[in-house]
Amino acid sequence: MLKPTPAVEGIEEYRVPRPAGTIDLFLDGNEGLAPPSFLVEILRRYGPGLVRRYPSTRALEAVIASHLRLEAAQVVVTAGADDALSRVCHAVLAPGREIVLPVPTFEMITRYARLAGGTVLEVPWTDGAYPVEEVLRAVSERTTAICIVSPNNPTGLTAKAADIERLAAAAPNALLVVDLAYVEFASEDPTQAALKLPNAVVLRSFSKAWGLAGLRVGYAAGPRNAIGWLRAAGSPYPVAGPSIEMVMAWLKTGDGPVKDFVGRVRREREDLKTLLARLGARPLASEGNFVFAHFSDARGVWESLARHGIAVRAFPGMKGIEDCLRITCPGDARAFERLSGALSKVMGGRKR
Repeated sequence: MLKPTPAVEGIEEYRVPRPAGTIDLFLDGNEGLAPPSFLVEILRRYGPGLVRRYPSTRALEAVIASHLRLEAAQVVVTAGADDALSRVCHAVLAPGREIVLPVPTFEMITRYARLAGGTVLEVPWTDGAYPVEEVLRAVSERTTAICIVSPNNPTGLTAKAADIERLAAAAPNALLVVDLAYVEFASEDPTQAALKLPNAVVLRSFSKAWGLAGLRVGYAAGPRNAIGWLRAAGSPYPVAGPSIEMVMAWLKTGDGPVKDFVGRVRREREDLKTLLARLGARPLASEGNFVFAHFSDARGVWESLARHGIAVRAFPGMKGIEDCLRITCPGDARAFERLSGALSKVMGGRKR
């Protein structure tokens, strides 16, 4: 009988739990603002040739590199930051090699690591600062990757530039994977500090603050040799031509709308933390475009919000966070008012 490899056996398809009912306010995926409508004109402007030809990421890589003050060879555009994570795992992990991963975090990292044959060493990070000491204690001669997701998904907790610098110095033979997909929403951006390190790659995405999740465009930046490994570990045409041109077009207009949206989200985030605490939940110091909180009845709140047409992220069966919900801040006054009202109705009468 045909069987999968041991790495694949036991790994199930990635699925986000969806509540029953009709949903029209999706606050479970951390998508960003609605992009400008002129982007859809890209297809008309370029015509069928944009779809017919194999795409090149080189022009976009040059634009991103210039923004980061890097050489173009130090940037590789990928199919979202997910693709970059998968490439990292295939480039530096194998049977007998280990990745140190603070958890809970983005669950695909564990999947990619296991599919590459690597061993995942989990370090608890449920609250507070990035656990530098615990991570360093887990590092051994078999460690070839250390993951730093900041703001972390799903908790929204953050690492500081000093944390990254210390890890790089203490583990020079490991690749630091600095996943900053949500960093636009955080109080500190360690991108430039990480890019100065000889053993770190920075991962960024256009799926969150830029609101282009459906285009699947992200990138990795870092030392030439490490970026070369990631190019080798990927497919030759990872991002569709229309996606590349749409991102290029929006980058040319500047980041003014993105900054405005980020400002609204930050204000909503603090208001949502205050509301949840008043209603009896325990929100963490989340710095993404969401709030992560513990609830006395997470499933009940999740299901009740769905009856109001609102989807938030639940974590059934996930050890340590079964009682938690992650709620995306919509960045829109009317949507936030609707969310606040629904939470007050759903949780106002619950025992705390």
